[in-house]
Amino acid sequence: MDMLKDLLLTTELHHFLGFRKNRPKRLFECLACWVLLSSASLAYASASDATACPAASPSAGVYSADKIYKNSVVSIEKNDADQTINLSIYRSNSDGCEKTIFAKYTIEGGAPNVDSLFFLNLEGRQNIFTIVHWDVNSRGVGTYGKYYQVYAYVADGQGRLIENKSVVDNGVMTGMDGYQEGQETTFPYKTAGAVRAFFKCNQAKCKP
Repeated sequence: MDMLKDLLLTTELHHFLGFRKNRPKRLFECLACWVLLSSASLAYASASDATACPAASPSAGVYSADKIYKNSVVSIEKNDADQTINLSIYRSNSDGCEKTIFAKYTIEGGAPNVDSLFFLNLEGRQNIFTIVHWDVNSRGVGTYGKYYQVYAYVADGQGRLIENKSVVDNGVMTGMDGYQEGQETTFPYKTAGAVRAFFKCNQAKCKP
């Protein structure tokens, strides 16, 4: 009987010591699993948290800008707080999406309105064109209607979009449509079609 008790005690001790001996190994294995699972979770979270560029949706004011930069879109963004409008370009990169504001239209008597955004090749370079107007109401001096300005932006070779001064500073690309000091006046370049026709003719050295 005593031998049986001794044998049982010895067996229990061996089991206990065996468990104690293997315990660090098991803990290490569990820790390794936890690290792998945590790393996988972090990698998934990083991939999920990466900001994606907005999808092109002209009805929402977002247009494909692949003609300027591959995998990019340009967006018309209204700021209700100060009634300004930003033009932003979004470009896909390894970190997700990079946003750059390249133009800002501010209040000029009235709030700005972007009537059209389109692309046009001038002298071998793609340009982003916008037609912007401001409502004018100075009836005391007989001036009211809409004041228009046509803008164009071109890549400068350093990853930036800058104003194409040959367009913006062209006198025919700005003007009133309505009445100016009591005299009726018309601005003929209120649409993308009219602007395209003007520059197509201008490059061909013809009269619009």
